[in-house]
Amino acid sequence: MGNENKIHSDRKKKILQVTRYAYPHIGGIESVISQINDSLSNDEFDKEVLCCSNIDISSEENDVKYTRCRFLFEFAANTISPQFIWKLSKVDTDILHYHMPFIFAVIAHFIARPKYKKMVITYHSDIVGYDKIMRFFWWIYKKFLKAADIIHVLSPQLVENSFIKDFKEKTVIIPFSVDANTHHDTMKAEEIRRKYSGKKILFALGRHVKYKGFMYLLEAMKKVSGACLLLGGNGPLTQEFKEYIKDNNLGNKVILTGRIPDSELENYYEACDIYVLPSIMQSEAFAVVQLDAMKHSKPVINTWLGTGVNYVSINEKTGITVQPENSDELAQAINTLLNDEQLRQTYGMNAKARVEELFLFEKIKEKYNNLYKI
Repeated sequence: MGNENKIHSDRKKKILQVTRYAYPHIGGIESVISQINDSLSNDEFDKEVLCCSNIDISSEENDVKYTRCRFLFEFAANTISPQFIWKLSKVDTDILHYHMPFIFAVIAHFIARPKYKKMVITYHSDIVGYDKIMRFFWWIYKKFLKAADIIHVLSPQLVENSFIKDFKEKTVIIPFSVDANTHHDTMKAEEIRRKYSGKKILFALGRHVKYKGFMYLLEAMKKVSGACLLLGGNGPLTQEFKEYIKDNNLGNKVILTGRIPDSELENYYEACDIYVLPSIMQSEAFAVVQLDAMKHSKPVINTWLGTGVNYVSINEKTGITVQPENSDELAQAINTLLNDEQLRQTYGMNAKARVEELFLFEKIKEKYNNLYKI
């Protein structure tokens, strides 16, 4: 009996995270998955991710096994994959950790009946934009949430303002976190500043899709003077943005940088004077980019979404919060910070202090280990 207990204690704990997409796909959910894996010791945990991809094959990266399933098509932000159900049916793990919203995985869970000792759900956000379609699945979603041992959320706002408020008693709040170091290249950051000498720099970053609200930011720039906007990323709306910039003679105010390499991002955060997050939908559940800007002592202009976005950066403390879909309020907030250097510096210092108090990786990683105790 003693030997059996020793074997059990020496065995690595098996963790399977289940999600729609994962590395090398880039996004908020994917970042959380990577951070969880980084938090767990390779000596104590066997780490695997089950996801979908028609581009990348299954592989092992940084001691994490990625099992990638081919899917037939996408529907309502879900990948439909019979292979995913089959793989899930073979699962026998210690911790089964789902990342929501991914309603197909919920259906697959009850079909496949995977084996596990503890089930954790990270609830990133409500399902946004598919209410009419998803109303047929609410009953099974509730059953799924009820079956979980723990529901992990990234902010207290999500508990109060989302579908999971009825499951408050089993929620655990662990926010996303960042490295304390900035890792920027001082000379390259200075090069960016010199390139736009004489103007304050606004920075915004993300996929060029509707919910990011970048069109409202472009509209706001018509009422902003003495500054230029560097808008990073690309996506389905990039061409529309280019045409809007041309039609409204904003070429001297708005620069579309395209995708900025990860190795260069910190230089842009360091070079800018203000970070702007104009998102318009609650699918923007946290916005890690705010933390990246705040640790560089930059004030943030964001929108009121009632999500973790407003937990990260606080109105009139670390920046300014405006109503979504309101280019006039965005312009007013930008001009307020541009014209008041002392306010910019105060909000920037407060922003860095907030990151150091609540959002450093060294303070967060132990919480993920506690999440997986059986």
